[in-house]
Amino acid sequence: MIRSGFFAIALAAAASVPAAAAEIDDAMARLATDAGKVGNIIWYESSPDDAADKIAATFHKRFPGLKLEHVRDTGGNSIGGRIVQESQGDTRTADVATSGAAITMPLRQRNLMKEFDWRGFGLSAELAPTPYGVVTTSVVYVIVYNTALVKEADAPKTWNDLLEPRWYGKIGIWIRGEGQGALAATWGVDKVVDYVRKMNARHPILLQSTFPLAQQVAAGEILVGFGLNHSAQIPIRRGAPIKVVVADPAPISTLYSFVPAKAKNSSGGALLATWLATPEGAKAYEDATDRGNPFIASTKTHALLKDHPISQFTVEQAPQEAEVVQRINKMIESRETQ
Repeated sequence: MIRSGFFAIALAAAASVPAAAAEIDDAMARLATDAGKVGNIIWYESSPDDAADKIAATFHKRFPGLKLEHVRDTGGNSIGGRIVQESQGDTRTADVATSGAAITMPLRQRNLMKEFDWRGFGLSAELAPTPYGVVTTSVVYVIVYNTALVKEADAPKTWNDLLEPRWYGKIGIWIRGEGQGALAATWGVDKVVDYVRKMNARHPILLQSTFPLAQQVAAGEILVGFGLNHSAQIPIRRGAPIKVVVADPAPISTLYSFVPAKAKNSSGGALLATWLATPEGAKAYEDATDRGNPFIASTKTHALLKDHPISQFTVEQAPQEAEVVQRINKMIESRETQ
């Protein structure tokens, strides 16, 4: 399991060590030249089309001779299976895809992920922890509450505060337990299972997505929630009475960009993955999606997390993470309390 303090130190190190900008630029120039000889770049990712268009516009401005084609996979959960099917059927598949480590496991098991020397491109060990992919962004799980109906002094500050009797029937949670699963990297599975059972006993409102969760908190239909930072940002920008609290340890789910082994334009895929891990690409992605890269000091996500211990599973622990999340999902759906 990851030690949360270690991850906090890693964040600090990432902020203090400047990126090898010239080395990265040289690598991207070579990749862009090779990519241009092949054609368009197909990117599988979960963002809405309007957000992806903003990212693509910045990418095209940097690399005007290349065409980036975004294919949305809502939630990103079927990306791995889709690439497996397309690769086995010898049909055009993604040149690059962005998803969680657990989603990529079927690909790694079938040798359907291309390896790259990302660090040779100038990327840090934090950004490129594995030859299979590069850190693109992290989903940050937070407490959200309605500031018009809950005084700041009374607002929950810790995960255990959400278990207080006053939130009975007034708390919203996502029906998928990925945030609780990320807590298991620090708390351990037994403590998280006990926490989920106690939460179920508070009769939480189950939401299919964290976006309606944030909207219901903003509308006062529920008072607090176990939500996501990026989905709360939309109502916050609109002036809704909602605030986020980063509780310790801060559970996150990191998304990686990787190149399928059967990609037609693997150089183009590697180019996009590398660019997204630069300050320019990270800013374009975060500005469009509200999800940022915690290992790039210029991002709002790095600023949000820098003073907090982080909890998440490593890339190599993806099978363990998937098992824990699957167990928690079943507990939430069945409302298991004992």
